[in-house]
Amino acid sequence: MFLAILFFSSIFSIYYITSQKKEIIKSLEQEAKSIAQILIYSMSDAIVLDDNSYIVEFNYDFLSHHELLNSIVIEKNNKYFIINKDKWSYETNIDTSMKSLEKENSVYKMMVDPSSKIEVFHYVTPIIISGSSWGHIHLSFSLQQFHKKIENMYYSFFTFFVILLVIIFLISFFIARSFSKPIISLNEVANEISKGNLGLRSFNNNSDEIGHLSKSFNMMISKIESSQKELKDSYEKLEDRVEERTLELNKTNKMLEDKTHELEQLNQVLDKKVKEEVEKRAKQEKLLMHQSRLAAMGEMIGNIAHQWRQPLSMITTAASGMKVEKEFGLSNNESELNKIEVIIKTSNYLSNTIEDFSNFFKPNKYKETFHIEDKLQQSLELVASSLKFHHITVEENLDKTIEIKGFPNEYAQAILNILTNSKDVLVQRKIKNPTIFIKLYKDNNYAVLEIEDNAGGIDEKIIDKIFEPYFTTKHKYQGTGIGLYMSKMIVEENMQGKLGVENSKHGALFKIKIPIELQS
Repeated sequence: MFLAILFFSSIFSIYYITSQKKEIIKSLEQEAKSIAQILIYSMSDAIVLDDNSYIVEFNYDFLSHHELLNSIVIEKNNKYFIINKDKWSYETNIDTSMKSLEKENSVYKMMVDPSSKIEVFHYVTPIIISGSSWGHIHLSFSLQQFHKKIENMYYSFFTFFVILLVIIFLISFFIARSFSKPIISLNEVANEISKGNLGLRSFNNNSDEIGHLSKSFNMMISKIESSQKELKDSYEKLEDRVEERTLELNKTNKMLEDKTHELEQLNQVLDKKVKEEVEKRAKQEKLLMHQSRLAAMGEMIGNIAHQWRQPLSMITTAASGMKVEKEFGLSNNESELNKIEVIIKTSNYLSNTIEDFSNFFKPNKYKETFHIEDKLQQSLELVASSLKFHHITVEENLDKTIEIKGFPNEYAQAILNILTNSKDVLVQRKIKNPTIFIKLYKDNNYAVLEIEDNAGGIDEKIIDKIFEPYFTTKHKYQGTGIGLYMSKMIVEENMQGKLGVENSKHGALFKIKIPIELQS
């Protein structure tokens, strides 16, 4: 009997623990599904409009307010935004253990997170907007609470099992003891009593062991009668308690219904607030982009002003010379023609300068093969006067034979953004003998362009943030913080390359790596 009860209790315990584990995992899946739906809904406009900055900022903020959520990975166009609690990155690929979970339906898996090296509950679901698939979203949840619940459950069942073993052992011991002694003389009475005739008694009054057993047997029957009566009374009382408990449960259910209604109203208010915030954020994005365009125009106008200063001076000098010669009667046809020729050539130069700036900011529609050195010189020409004005020297070490395939104007604009950034830092820090070092070379199958200044480098606390959108160390009227971000997008998204920065012995070293053989 002891072994049978122990066996069935063990089976029940194993079954209950297994079912509880499944319920806990199911609750994790439901929570992950709800969070994924909220994120997809909140990012739907940004995903459709290809607003990568909003996707990163929104998920980064959402992650910081969710304790159990370990990381978020957004897959879009086979590119990945990997957002952790302390940083984010933009990658072209992810670990195969995560990528293999990208299916047409939602899936989950207990696995070790490749970046944090901790065990997580990893949930992956496709991003479906208006019936179309736009990628996948990965959610990694910490299993800290899951393990804590499992440990508590094991502890509770262990305690329960020990107490059950003690109780079963005691019951089995007393039952075995009561039936271990021969009680043949009481067999008939026991049989009758087993039929429900509790009025029978054993009349064996001997003083031996059987007599004592008879007396004990009679006392047991009396107690059984008393217990039966008590059980009957308890059953009647139990019915009353069940009725009271039913009333309490009805009252509790009513309270739950009221709370559910309040929660639905709260969700409606929250949904309205989310929509308002999304609209507000969209307006802010448009305003920032407008400010960025104005800043770019201001930079362009400044460069044009530097380019025009000397030619305008030449025109003024030629015109003033003609006027003075006329006033003093020193003018002749040859002198006038020479000065007019200077004015015409200089005016053509000014016109060509405008055309150069205009062509520079026109985006390319198709990829084409071009020399990197040509685009570098084009960018340097646009800031040449500004560099000369601030006495900034440019030292070049170039392999002029390197060609790549891509968008030449966008590539030149990325170079211009980095050159402008280096120039501004050199001027801001008032560096003695300011210099920009430019190096172009091949590294395996990559064309590498290095742009380095001697301004002392970037603070290590912010070096990981300089490519983030809207991050700037300049005064708010001097920069929008979008130049380096746009350069990174041009190099890494449009030309499948890499743009990074590190501190060298002189200062900040920007490195652009472009594959030499790109697919059309």
